[in-house]
Amino acid sequence: MSQGTGQGAPLARGLMLALLLAGAGCGKSGIAQSIASFKASGHAVDEFKDTNAGALGAKKCQTGTIERLDVLLCDYASAEDAAQGQAAAEAWGANTGTVVVLHRKGTLFAVADRSHADPDGKIIAALSKTFRRAW
Repeated sequence: MSQGTGQGAPLARGLMLALLLAGAGCGKSGIAQSIASFKASGHAVDEFKDTNAGALGAKKCQTGTIERLDVLLCDYASAEDAAQGQAAAEAWGANTGTVVVLHRKGTLFAVADRSHADPDGKIIAALSKTFRRAW
């Protein structure tokens, strides 16, 4: 059996290329990659706009809505910096019934249910799962 001449060879090469591109992140920031992941997972994502990153100690932050929930995404220089931004992100969602803050690598994700659109927490759980699996 010779290598690379069977029907599976083009599929294997395509799979390797896809894995390399996924691993490289296609040059997207953590914010852009996170938003793309939410969209790819079928979530209704509204426009995200820049917000004051300095207040959160971040390099860049954007806010928007996903599935009628307020979302904050921030890029930090490192995972440690993102962890330190958690308290500020919790303060961002402090006046809500529910706020969840997660960070992965140098990206922080916060979701707040200000409008009580997710009383059972299923949407927040789904968004959190998508964010954790974004990379």
